[in-house]
Amino acid sequence: MTNKTNDDIAHAFLNEITKAIADDNQHKQNILHEALALVQGDTPQSDIKMMSRVLSEMRLGLETFRPYQAWRKVSIFGSARSHEEDAGYIQTRNFAKAITDEGFMVITGGGPGMMQAANEGAGSERSFGININLPMEQKPNHIVDGTSRHFDCQYFFTRKLFFLKESDAVVLTPGGFGTLDEGFEALTLLQTGRNPPIPVVLLEAPGDDFWGPFIHSWVRRLIQDGFITSDDQNLLFHTDSIEAATQHICDFYSNYHSFRYVGSWVLLRLLNPLSEDALLRLNAEFTDVLYEGVIEQILAWPHNDSECYQHLPRLRMHLKHHHVNILPQMIRRMNALHQQHPHHPS
Repeated sequence: MTNKTNDDIAHAFLNEITKAIADDNQHKQNILHEALALVQGDTPQSDIKMMSRVLSEMRLGLETFRPYQAWRKVSIFGSARSHEEDAGYIQTRNFAKAITDEGFMVITGGGPGMMQAANEGAGSERSFGININLPMEQKPNHIVDGTSRHFDCQYFFTRKLFFLKESDAVVLTPGGFGTLDEGFEALTLLQTGRNPPIPVVLLEAPGDDFWGPFIHSWVRRLIQDGFITSDDQNLLFHTDSIEAATQHICDFYSNYHSFRYVGSWVLLRLLNPLSEDALLRLNAEFTDVLYEGVIEQILAWPHNDSECYQHLPRLRMHLKHHHVNILPQMIRRMNALHQQHPHHPS
């Protein structure tokens, strides 16, 4: 076999590029344009190597999760240094079993400690493991190692992107700097509206009170000093009960389906429409967080929404930008109103 010349390689790339942009997709064209600009510029070789690895990790992660888009998932974070006999380890394992029994899948960092506990509780078929290449601690646990739902990352930021992109809830169990980093990342994105609203649970074993000082001292001080608002504390649910944690997550999706921005609109997709009474009450309670108009209930909008969502009713509103942190509260109230005032088709 003869070695390919640069002309052969260029011709092959041109054919691939032509096929990739045949559907006139602007986003595909943008990716190719940015890649060409990167390799044609004076970018140092070390940065080219980094970007190559990042794109590879992104592609691998997308391919790993793509077959499981129909399943809701919970990311469970916690220490890699916990032991199997620890109360927190047992609590985490039992919670993972409880939440998967409700139809969720579980995502962890794929390592030992609390991550292994969560994967054990979920079982191999319901587990994902996103490992990080480190000189210590992060060998994959035996539950996810070798499965099609386990992959490695070189960079923490790509790993964290998939934790949150694919998650419908986040559960923080006792852990160190890494657990706190993942927790604060989730809270920052929720507070600023850069992540769809999801439940965040601080879970500990009965009698542990690991998260108590954080809730009762740090969060209170942040509110007192004006660094966060009192509404921000509602992004967190603190419990030592597996049943309460599981119910908190399941209740969030009792009628709420999903979220997106459409221009200046905030859109909440629902499983079932709200009754007139429920919609009136929701507006009465949340009109102050809108900068104009009311919360409207509509169907089949926008026209470019994914086809799989076309049958869902949705609420749309002009939400004040500094009130995006109110969305989890609004969703829970909407769910409750739907239960109290069910919609009866005429």
